[in-house]
Amino acid sequence: MILGGKVIKIEVTDEKNVRILEADKNFVLPKSMSDSEDNIVMIKGRNLPELEYNSIVFVVTTTKGNDRIKYTGAVTMSIDTQLNIRILRNNNSQVLQERRRYFKIKVDEPGRILRFIREDKISNLDVPARIKVLDINVGGVFITCEKMEFAVDDLICLEVDLSSGKLISDAKILRVQRCEDGSIKGYGCEFQGLTAAQEDLISRFILKVQSENRQKESDKNDFS
Repeated sequence: MILGGKVIKIEVTDEKNVRILEADKNFVLPKSMSDSEDNIVMIKGRNLPELEYNSIVFVVTTTKGNDRIKYTGAVTMSIDTQLNIRILRNNNSQVLQERRRYFKIKVDEPGRILRFIREDKISNLDVPARIKVLDINVGGVFITCEKMEFAVDDLICLEVDLSSGKLISDAKILRVQRCEDGSIKGYGCEFQGLTAAQEDLISRFILKVQSENRQKESDKNDFS
């Protein structure tokens, strides 16, 4: 299995699957998991937990497509600023959940539509139409718009201020979702021609929201 590439998060757990640490940066992964090579995962930071030499741990990688793969490893170096883990050969890596191309997350983010195209006619909006982004993934968004109505196959240019940066992208209306009374609930849109930098921006935003949600849940449990 491939361990490198588009991995956006790494977790380390003990043999009882208790999380030891989690990192979304400052880690180095091998490009492949060939059994013919010694593969070392390196994590750098501050105040890292210090583990016993050769203790068995699990390394869980998460890609921006939300593929999560679990590997068995042994600690080869552990100090408060760096942790090295050797991935064991024939370690029977596991895919922890069904692979899916994109991972969707519910949000409530304001945005704007700058222009739209219908049947090759381009309409630039002097005053951008305000929208709400209700969910987002690397593939697209679900939006609401009170001031305008769109149709399937319309192309829109939207702008959304994510906490990880400003996203400006073309998107295609794939679905018009309606309420029981026939009014429009929102639009399912597919991004068109995202760059690698734009995909990374969305992935970082999703990871940040996930982390914040986990912290809120943890804080709620602490007070319950």
